[in-house]
Amino acid sequence: AVVSTQSTGYFVKRDFELLGSKLLILLNVFDLCVCTSSALIVVLELLFRMWGSQEGTALVKAMDLLLGTYVAAGESTAFSTCLLSVVRCWCLCFPFKRVNSSHLVVPTVVQVLYVLSREIGLVTVKWTCPPEYWNCELYQNYVRVRDYLTITFIATIIIIVIFSNVVSIKKVRAAKACKDLVKVARRAAVTVFLVASNFCLFTTTFLVLFCVFQNVPTRGQSTGIKFLEFMTFRVLLPMNSATNPLIYLIRKQEMREFVGECLTVVYDLVSCRRHRRLSSRSSSSGEMMTQFTKGTGNDGSASDKLVD
Repeated sequence: AVVSTQSTGYFVKRDFELLGSKLLILLNVFDLCVCTSSALIVVLELLFRMWGSQEGTALVKAMDLLLGTYVAAGESTAFSTCLLSVVRCWCLCFPFKRVNSSHLVVPTVVQVLYVLSREIGLVTVKWTCPPEYWNCELYQNYVRVRDYLTITFIATIIIIVIFSNVVSIKKVRAAKACKDLVKVARRAAVTVFLVASNFCLFTTTFLVLFCVFQNVPTRGQSTGIKFLEFMTFRVLLPMNSATNPLIYLIRKQEMREFVGECLTVVYDLVSCRRHRRLSSRSSSSGEMMTQFTKGTGNDGSASDKLVD
């Protein structure tokens, strides 16, 4: 989450006017939402283990909302990665046909509204069902349809991302006209390729395990199944979002310099506060010594009085 915040700040301050940077800002924002909601979900799960959980309480409702946010941010991350790969492929295939930011606003808004409305519908159905909602037929049917839509959506995204990056790499390798342009395009294409490969690695594994869980009748009962479920929904999905900013940090020297400047500012603030604290302590101790000296006298009269 910290690295996602730093990378978002870099793209906002340095390269906000570039279309690729706007897409990376969008991806970083969704990555930050995934990491933050995942961490909060783990904290709530620990609280449930200590205090127990009862349907209808504020913590359980907060968990439902966090799970909805987590799933929506995860699918939005997948959509942003797909959008980044498609735009990079388009720019390489049609360099004279510019893509405007307005062309990307509508599909992004539609996708976010779709995922949010779907998750809000799930939470509404869960809250309106009886306490044993998992036995409610309406809830079971809604979850089944939602899971199938999620599987179809993510599988489609993976296919589009792979196809777009294969075409991009082929275009970069085939281009020989302008060396400077090819160098810049190659570096950008490799960065997008690494982001897409990272996405495909974690998301494909997540998708396979998710499909397996759909056909496991004893889901959540065995220790091994619980471990795989934890790895699928609490590790693989947020790991994609957690490693994306590290790719930007490794690939962009300007971003490393920006992060270094931010760390320097934080270090200076901490050092300044520490220096002020030490100065205040030294000044207070100096005042105490001055008062003690005035009280005893420099000629030792107070000690003479004690002896008398």
